[in-house]
Amino acid sequence: MKVIFLDIDGVLNVRRHGRDRFGSLFHSQFVKNLKQLIIKTNAKIVISSSWRFNGLDEMQKMWIERELPGEVIGITPFTAQYEATESASFMDRCKRGCEIREWLKTHPVDSYVILDDDNDMLQSQQSNFVRCSNNFDCKDHIEGYGLTKNRTEIAINILNKFN
Repeated sequence: MKVIFLDIDGVLNVRRHGRDRFGSLFHSQFVKNLKQLIIKTNAKIVISSSWRFNGLDEMQKMWIERELPGEVIGITPFTAQYEATESASFMDRCKRGCEIREWLKTHPVDSYVILDDDNDMLQSQQSNFVRCSNNFDCKDHIEGYGLTKNRTEIAINILNKFN
């Protein structure tokens, strides 16, 4: 199984341009790019975004109601407790990479990619990470953010590396 660890804000959602009962609507060009990523890799989605605090059921409902591409199969856990030390800041204690590592411990995968605008991944995850910020070199960025066509191609190559 191939998995996309998906952050939402900065990847699919950059500038507010409408809302529904779930929150901000996603930018259509980034949703199209996500669709291409899924078509070309057959990957499943695990939400690693703070949106996951709404729960897996709510994320799956949003995916269906908004007719978003792919299948949401999980959400990453909140792991501040795993990295807690007295001297660690909040951000150091809850790196998204730690949450992804915890999810992967109990869910074996063939390959994975991480789509995020922040670089709080573990060193061991850097080759699976596609940063969706500082994308000023991409024609289809919004304010330097988003799942651009270029970042989508990089993600496809990561997921299909061993095919």
